[in-house]
Amino acid sequence: MSRHTAFLYTDDFLAYDLGGKHPLQQRRLQLVDQKLASLGAFSSPLQGGGRGITRLAPTSVEEALLGRVHTAEYLSHVQRASVPHHGLDLRRFGLGPGDTPAFPGMWEASKLYAGGSVDAAKLVLSGEVEVAFNVAGGLHHAHPWKAYGFCVFNDLALAITTFLDAGLERVLYVDIDVHHGDGVQVCHWDDPRVWTLSLHEAGRWLFPGTGWPEETGGEVAHGSAINVPYAPYTGDEVWWHGFEQVVPEVFARFQPQALVLQLGADAHFADPLAHLQVTSRTWMKAVERLLELGKEIPVVVTGGGGYNIATVERLWSLVALACAGLPQPDTLHDTETPVLNAEQQRTARAYVDGQLDALRGALGW
Repeated sequence: MSRHTAFLYTDDFLAYDLGGKHPLQQRRLQLVDQKLASLGAFSSPLQGGGRGITRLAPTSVEEALLGRVHTAEYLSHVQRASVPHHGLDLRRFGLGPGDTPAFPGMWEASKLYAGGSVDAAKLVLSGEVEVAFNVAGGLHHAHPWKAYGFCVFNDLALAITTFLDAGLERVLYVDIDVHHGDGVQVCHWDDPRVWTLSLHEAGRWLFPGTGWPEETGGEVAHGSAINVPYAPYTGDEVWWHGFEQVVPEVFARFQPQALVLQLGADAHFADPLAHLQVTSRTWMKAVERLLELGKEIPVVVTGGGGYNIATVERLWSLVALACAGLPQPDTLHDTETPVLNAEQQRTARAYVDGQLDALRGALGW
């Protein structure tokens, strides 16, 4: 499947700097850009049936739009905390010390990340491209009133809002990051026009501790939040089983007019911050399934988590190539696979089946 694809990137993304020892190292974004360039992905015309990938620089999000998702008080503190020696108490705004420390230039860097996802939504709305990939996007933990889990502004909620402002009435958000997409769920909890679907390692074992089947949306939007938790050490077969049991059903029931994807690479077995055991081929099978299900509608793609830099470079390069229908070199896939414990996989299957039963009961499916 060939779709004209935009890839949003600038070296200015590297200014989102949480510190040299922080797990989130944004050099990974530059490596994806360099890998795609080395493969000739930005050339045109391209062989392999694809129309090619257009590389574009993102713009900063407008402050008025930021204020549609985040509180004025929070935005004020992010801006003021972006200069050294600010002297502010930022604890109630989630800005460190800890997972999401304030850093010089945070305001502009975060606006650029958010702007990339808004630009992506505008590009696919205009028809200029069919898929737009903001590789720096996917900051799904940011809440309206606080930073959380390495995330300052919720670019995903801003992209969704851009679709809604254009008059769309059904926007689907799908998140395959290993962590629950809690911030996006919170931002759209009471909006029946937005369905949020997250497949993640269960909060019993992993940050942020949310994302249970019983979380189904607000009173006026019941059924709009869908969550599929997995047990630690879930491998390909069980992970794919959970995906296929829910994702096509959500598309069939909701009939979305636009799709926003958060493709965190940290469900991969080599990620150091989580425990799922998914390989590149099964993960990419899910990405390709999502692209196929969304083939007739505008699609925004973002990155997200991923803390093994070499894995991120490979997986997000594969994503960009898949979006454009370009060949995916075998060299970008895993050369090793995890050795899975059979008993753990039986336990993992029983666990996800129990969660799927709970989900169907909570949703009334």
